[in-house]
Amino acid sequence: MNDIAREIVELSRQPNRPSQFALVVSASERFDFRNEQLDHSDAMIVHAPIEQGQSVFHIISYEPYYSLTYNARNNLDGAAACVYGFLTKNSGDYIRLVGYSENVDDLLRHPAISEWNISMSRSRSGDPEAMMKRLQMLKQILKTLLVM
Repeated sequence: MNDIAREIVELSRQPNRPSQFALVVSASERFDFRNEQLDHSDAMIVHAPIEQGQSVFHIISYEPYYSLTYNARNNLDGAAACVYGFLTKNSGDYIRLVGYSENVDDLLRHPAISEWNISMSRSRSGDPEAMMKRLQMLKQILKTLLVM
């Protein structure tokens, strides 16, 4: 029986594949995506490859540098909280969906497939309801990487 269970699990695993798309999260309210002058220090990159049969979120920040990996199915909240913290710390409001590239310079200059403005007025920045709404929007945006 164990052999059959192992075979079922092995067949149900998704093959490894790189991300097809990425999210570029702006770290500055002064940044305008249409101006195409994004610097590594102004961005967080999120992409969702399949590794060892699991969908994961890779989150990369360049200033300060860190790279985090979250299981996409089990820790969507953690990934969303990480992006939320980055946006909040840096007064960012904009996220764009682009085609994925290993080359960060190319990635930052890819034309946007979609863009989101998730701004929250300064008067509501401490409002728990507004904060939860923004976090829910981030979770929905992250999910776009999983369905593509």
